[in-house]
Amino acid sequence: MKTKKVKYLILASWIAICALFGYFSPTLPVVKEIFSVKKVTVLGTDKFQKEDIKRIFERENWFFLNKDKVREELLKYNFVKEVQINRLFVSSVNLIILERKPFAVLYHKGTKKVIDEDGNKIETKFYPDINISILPKVIYNDKSINPEKLRKIKKINENFSKIFNVKKYIVNKSQITCVLDGGRTVVFSTEDLDKSIRRGKIFFSRKNINDFSYINLSFESMIVVRR
Repeated sequence: MKTKKVKYLILASWIAICALFGYFSPTLPVVKEIFSVKKVTVLGTDKFQKEDIKRIFERENWFFLNKDKVREELLKYNFVKEVQINRLFVSSVNLIILERKPFAVLYHKGTKKVIDEDGNKIETKFYPDINISILPKVIYNDKSINPEKLRKIKKINENFSKIFNVKKYIVNKSQITCVLDGGRTVVFSTEDLDKSIRRGKIFFSRKNINDFSYINLSFESMIVVRR
């Protein structure tokens, strides 16, 4: 019985030693040197500075890479929408970045900011070549900004960008008005956007948008137009 207790004690001690080594090994100089991240390849953007990447990975160990922590650090940069982190060869990491793209200029209660298609504010310092004057305007007349309505603008754009070019979106309660070239307007319902989109697709498949100055797709049982 005593021999069995000794064996269990030795086994427990060995497990504890292995666990401690596994916990502290990333900080050991030899291990850090062997498994340090020596090469980081960034794909999808050229907006990172070399110093940014160096700072994020300087304390990381390739074998014990904390992807959640690295992702959190990368997402702090306003232009990063999504990131994929891949460990390839030893000491090498690939970052695949999906950038936020400037979509429109949002006007609300006297403020003005550039936003992406999801309504997130864009820091223009990361986009020195952008010409803000050519971006469509979003005039948001509601008291507070509802991100869902901004996503509905994105949905309208996805479905009709090949049919018309929007210069200005006006968000007002239950409607989104698209102001097109030449002052033509197309109105969608925010309460049931999918039905408005279906009505619009059927209408534009049969009619030429240039024949009308006003098209209202927000009503349930009719389309109101003005030539």
